[in-house]
Amino acid sequence: MMQQAEHRKITAAFYKYQVWYFNMLGMWRLHLAATWQQNVWHQLRCCLMLAIVSIMLLFFAIRVLANIDQLSVILQVFFMFATEVSCMSKLLSIKLKNEQHARLIDEMHSSCFRPRSGKESLIYRRGVQRTVKWRNLYAWSSVLAASLILVTQWFVDNNALPLSMYEPCNVARPSCFYGLYLYQVLSLMPSCWINIAFDSISGSFLFFLETQLAMLAARLESLGAVVTPLDDQRIALELRDCCLHYGRIVRLKDLVDGFIKVPGSVQMLCSVLVLVSNFYAISIRTRETAFMIMMASYQFVMLLQIFIICYGADEMSHQSALLSHALYSSDWTTWSWSNRKMSLLMMLRFNAPLQMHTLNHSQSFNSTTFASIVNCSYSYFALLKRVNS
Repeated sequence: MMQQAEHRKITAAFYKYQVWYFNMLGMWRLHLAATWQQNVWHQLRCCLMLAIVSIMLLFFAIRVLANIDQLSVILQVFFMFATEVSCMSKLLSIKLKNEQHARLIDEMHSSCFRPRSGKESLIYRRGVQRTVKWRNLYAWSSVLAASLILVTQWFVDNNALPLSMYEPCNVARPSCFYGLYLYQVLSLMPSCWINIAFDSISGSFLFFLETQLAMLAARLESLGAVVTPLDDQRIALELRDCCLHYGRIVRLKDLVDGFIKVPGSVQMLCSVLVLVSNFYAISIRTRETAFMIMMASYQFVMLLQIFIICYGADEMSHQSALLSHALYSSDWTTWSWSNRKMSLLMMLRFNAPLQMHTLNHSQSFNSTTFASIVNCSYSYFALLKRVNS
């Protein structure tokens, strides 16, 4: 069994750095004991971050409207414009629903989600380790891609800015050029970390749910056989407790669903636009090695950005589908008629796997959705390439 203090420390690994960053940006809810000055600075940081992303979106939009008849320029703008749209949706979602998200964190620390045996503790720790590995992989890949975007352009053409956006002054002047270059660096990196924080914490919540379902499956498998009449009473109580615990997991899943649904759906749409733009840019600049390396790293991050949520949701659904098999694997043949009837009702309940739905309720986040996004992006790229040629 895991003690409460240890459980809180290990559970915090699922979200600790991401929530700290959201708090630093002024997006997450402050603690109730915060002073007036802390609340003021919190709101100022929030307004500053929203202003940074809004100005970037405005500059991208002006660039598109000013070159509405030039496909190559529009695709260069959508290279980052769609990413910033997704970033803005994540910021607004976190800010507008921070009460609900704070409740999600509180629920994760509930004693009912604490491991009850050595086997469950091992499953829980493995879930934390996998979460940390995915978070680190995504974070380092994203930072590398953003750094390549900002640095590669300097070696390819040190007279052009790394991002294609509206230029309010003449970049031929050194003061204007370096000022805009610094602005793009200071704007892009916080946006990059917002995407890292949101996507990785979304994956962490899904891995937490998958871990809880795996712990529940281990609990069902170890119910044991009936030897004495007292064993029947014990199993009846444990079956009832497992049924109630599954209901708690479902309620927690609904909170995670509320966290991911809107920003995740916007992310899927924006990812299609970014992937199409990247495919097209790579296809027309195949001889530029530095550019190809930069775009390949960014393409990998964009795919990983969608995959981390779809994979986590897929793992959660798969683990929930195994609950019926876990219950059937117990020594149910020795149980009383009432306990066998209860186990049958539970198996009927487990028969519908848990899913994370998008805004289109008929579609869920899973590996099939990920494959369809990649296939759709390539199809649009092929059509665009053919029409433009």
